[in-house]
Amino acid sequence: MFKTRKIKKQFDTIHRVGYSNLIVSGCSFTFNNHETSSASWPYYLRDIGGFNQVYDCSLPGAGNYHIANSLQWCLETDPIDPSDSLVVVMWSGNDRDDYAMPISNDTKNYPFHFNYSKDVVSGITGGSAKWNVGNVKEYCVPKSKESRAIENYLIINSMYHYLKSKGFKFVFLDFLKGISRTNHFDLTTYLPTKPKRTYKEMFTSITDLHEWAIRNDFLESDDLHATVDGQLDWTRKVLHPYLVDNYSR
Repeated sequence: MFKTRKIKKQFDTIHRVGYSNLIVSGCSFTFNNHETSSASWPYYLRDIGGFNQVYDCSLPGAGNYHIANSLQWCLETDPIDPSDSLVVVMWSGNDRDDYAMPISNDTKNYPFHFNYSKDVVSGITGGSAKWNVGNVKEYCVPKSKESRAIENYLIINSMYHYLKSKGFKFVFLDFLKGISRTNHFDLTTYLPTKPKRTYKEMFTSITDLHEWAIRNDFLESDDLHATVDGQLDWTRKVLHPYLVDNYSR
C-alpha cells in the first residue's frame, strides 16, 4: 500500500542515521511530485541519511485524518520491520477534512490517490485536492475551531501511541505555523492545559520547512511551498542534523 519510487540516488551520504527504511506521511510539503527525480525532503533525506528506501503515503492537500489513517493502514498491511525503520510524519492543516470513500465517489478531477483497497480511496478536501471528492459540502459540515482542535489532537495523539506500541522510532513535525495564507491554526489555543502540554511534547522543536523557506528566500511563487532547493537546504541543515543527533545508531 505504501508508495515506493525507483528514484536513483542523487547525493552522497553525509552521515548514516542507521535505518534501512524511511517511512513518511504528510501533505504536499512531503509529497514527491516527480516519479524519477528527488523533489522533496524524504528523498533528499534518504540519500544524505543513508536510508535504502522511502515508504510514502503522503498526498497533496491531505489533512491529518489521511496522514494518520493511511500510515496506520500501510503499517498494518505491509510487513515492515520496526527495528530497521524510522517514521517521520509531517502533520498538516487543522482546517482540513479527509475520509475513506468508495472509489465510485471519486470525481476523477485530481491525479493523485491513496488506495486502501481496489474499491476504497482517500477523499482529500485540502487545497486543490478537494476536487477529488464528490459531495464535498455534505461531508465538510461546519465545525468550530475548538471541535477541530480536539479532533486533530486525538488523531495525532492516537498515532503517537500506535507507533510506540508497535516499537517504531518516530518523529513528528509541523508543516508550518498558522498563517493567513491558509486556514491552518494553532490547535493548542483551544486545548486544556494537560492536552496542550502533551501535544507540544509530541513534536520536535526544529525550525519548520515553511519558516526555513521564508528566512532563506526559498519560497515558491505560490508564497507557501518551499522550492526544491529549499527542501534540500532544510533537509541538509535542519532535519538531517537533528536526526543524527537524536536518532542515529
